[in-house]
Amino acid sequence: MTYITGFERLLNIEEDGGKGHHLKQLTAFGFNVPEGVVVGASFYRENYPAPPAFTYEDEAKLGEQCEEMAEKVSSMPLPEAFASELREHLHRFPAETRYAVRSSSTYEDLAGAAFAGQHETFLNVTADEVAEKVRECFASLWQKHAVLYRRYQGFSQEGASMAVVIQRMIAAETAGVAFSVDPVSGNLDYVLVEGNYGVGESVVGGEAVTDSWVVDTSQGRIVERRVSEKEYYVVPAERGVKTRLLPPEYRETPCLSDEQILEIAGVAKKIEREFQTPQDIEWAYADGRLYILQARPQTTIPPRFTRDESAERFPEPLTPLTWSYVEDAFNASLEHSLRLMNVHLPTRPWFALRNCYVYGNQNAVRLLALNKPIELRTVDTLVDELTFIEEKFRWVMELPNAWMRDLDTYLIRVGKLGAVSFDGFSAPDFQRYFKELFSTAKEYFLPNIAISMTQGFLTRTLFEYIAAVKGDLYEAQTMLKQIITASGTKTGQINRELYELAKEAKRTPELMSLLAEGGKRALAGLDCFPDFAASFRSFIDNYGHREISFDYYKPTWAEAPEVVLDLIHLAATSGKQEKAGKKEKLGKMVSLKATQELLELSPKPLRYFVNELVRLTLTYTYIDDLEHFQTTRVNLLARRAVGALGTKLVNAGQLTDPYDLFFLVKEELESIDSFELSTEMREKIALRKEAYLRAYEQEPAWDLTKEGEGMPTGENDGEESEGLLRGIPGSPGECEGVIYVVRGPEDFANMPDQAILVARTTNPAWTPLFYKAKGLITESGGPLSHGAVTAREVGIPAVMCVRGALKRFKTGERVRLDGRRGHVHRTSVQTRTPAS
Repeated sequence: MTYITGFERLLNIEEDGGKGHHLKQLTAFGFNVPEGVVVGASFYRENYPAPPAFTYEDEAKLGEQCEEMAEKVSSMPLPEAFASELREHLHRFPAETRYAVRSSSTYEDLAGAAFAGQHETFLNVTADEVAEKVRECFASLWQKHAVLYRRYQGFSQEGASMAVVIQRMIAAETAGVAFSVDPVSGNLDYVLVEGNYGVGESVVGGEAVTDSWVVDTSQGRIVERRVSEKEYYVVPAERGVKTRLLPPEYRETPCLSDEQILEIAGVAKKIEREFQTPQDIEWAYADGRLYILQARPQTTIPPRFTRDESAERFPEPLTPLTWSYVEDAFNASLEHSLRLMNVHLPTRPWFALRNCYVYGNQNAVRLLALNKPIELRTVDTLVDELTFIEEKFRWVMELPNAWMRDLDTYLIRVGKLGAVSFDGFSAPDFQRYFKELFSTAKEYFLPNIAISMTQGFLTRTLFEYIAAVKGDLYEAQTMLKQIITASGTKTGQINRELYELAKEAKRTPELMSLLAEGGKRALAGLDCFPDFAASFRSFIDNYGHREISFDYYKPTWAEAPEVVLDLIHLAATSGKQEKAGKKEKLGKMVSLKATQELLELSPKPLRYFVNELVRLTLTYTYIDDLEHFQTTRVNLLARRAVGALGTKLVNAGQLTDPYDLFFLVKEELESIDSFELSTEMREKIALRKEAYLRAYEQEPAWDLTKEGEGMPTGENDGEESEGLLRGIPGSPGECEGVIYVVRGPEDFANMPDQAILVARTTNPAWTPLFYKAKGLITESGGPLSHGAVTAREVGIPAVMCVRGALKRFKTGERVRLDGRRGHVHRTSVQTRTPAS
């Protein structure tokens, strides 16, 4: 069996490992990648033993187990047949070729886990040494820090396997790393480039002082420069590489020209477009040519909160209780849906509440737009991909049926919860009710974001296909609109029934006169018109959970039926109700005709696919509307339950308004175990209600991200001014806590939970410390260093390159970190907030 394949033969990530698979993809996309081969992971799986059951609770024992496993792997000789195959591949390269031998774990360089520095890489390896280095790469699968990283990421140790990349070594004049999206500011148009003279190890390792630039690719210009006083660089030695002092004349000279910086940024964006997600890229220049040595998904990108996407959905302030329930369910659905759709989204969260207004993460919106599940270049290429599309998107065909099946369960549970009487409820009874209601809603809502996203993806794909066969965007838009008219939404059904009520009302002039006096007056006199009143009550019974506002704090149609009467009067006086039924029938005919025309324009091999694409687009358009309609059934139940508990608290003299409970959050509401509120809880309610009412009187800021915020500014000289120290932004976020200085492994054991880790630098062996840390400060490194990358993955703020940090800070000292700006504040010293 052949285990070794060249970069030109694209297999899959399970065989080539993350690094190998991405290098083969880069080669296929046409980027300038040094040639190489990949030892497939199947060789490791078939020739090496399974790992032991690791003892995670005993670090010393775990260390012994990892060492034993690594030794067992490294000591096993390679089978002669494999060694012969390896020699044969290496003979295809010139005799003087040197190689980079790099681990390529099957869990490595994934969208959610970079595994940066967790496994071995060997540079400038001779042909005679390659086999030995391959074994050492296999053994590095069981280094302790790699085992702990897999556990932290939730990966199975038994499922781990290792491929190995063997690649022609480039004699780089300069080398470094680029992020196609600046990982600190989160500006999607900004590329961060970092480099040094020599091979890239001094940059990738994160311990050397390097040059860095920020390029605004939307304008094609360099917007930030940091040319540092570089001390040393890494160069090839007789064997391997060595660190040398940089000649004085190069130390303060930029290692790249402006033309090279812009070229790197441009290529980074091209790679991003090909992979449809932001990329962390290793590059090198040799003989004036740019080489791409590696690309992997960026794992974390800061959010950019604006009202662009949320203003329409959440136009008004929201109460804390509504948002805390919605946010929890939404986040669970988002993660479930992204897994179902196999979509990588490196930025979180999707929404945030600021000053009672909901803001959307505009970076999430833009990054999702990069993702095109079907790359429709031409109609002919689509024919070739039909089998692949059917296998990849089978879940799209299965989800509607599964969702409709689960909808029945949800409606039964909601029906039971709606039938509950709160008269004899105790406080613990309310706790149980709230938890069951939320559990029911959250479980039902899990796939709903996938439904919404898939509806958008199908509609976009159908439009692109129509445009491809019609050859005209305007005609494509017209045809798409014609096809979609047949989707038949629940909202359309409600509107038609509302118009029927309007027609009924219009037949009785006295009723119209009553409705003209306003919904509240009309509601009081409705019994004078028994036939209409019966039809109206039936409508409210069916659709009373329809929300007036997204906020549960506001009543639904059932509790504010006067709103519906006002709508009926508007419909009755609009003169449009006669068209409703005709429009539905006409829409179906137009849709059928447009679909038939599209099928006739399509090649015969594609007609079944196109018909399914149309069917699924209509199906998802319908259930996307239906799922929202069914979701809002929770609004009425939540408001009634909160009102019932609030009424008991009003009767006990604890509240003046039963709905003031909406100014608590989920955990606070579910902690009420008696009909008596603490003073602290009543104060929270009063303050939050005041802020909520004040928010109604204020125009919310549109963009929470100030222009340029978080971008590296100026040189870092390590000077302290009024308790403020400036470093380089490494991982965004803010925190305050107690310092713990780590000078070496001897300090590991005593590190307390939630301490701010201060170190000269970090390396992969230090990764477990990040799981306990609240923040990170280092004396060296930058945004691409191990410490910064790991801090972003774990989700803690980090400030890098604070000169003299080990001398300036003492264990036990309290500081505040701002990872976005790269600032450290001593909290014992009064400071002024610096200008952005």
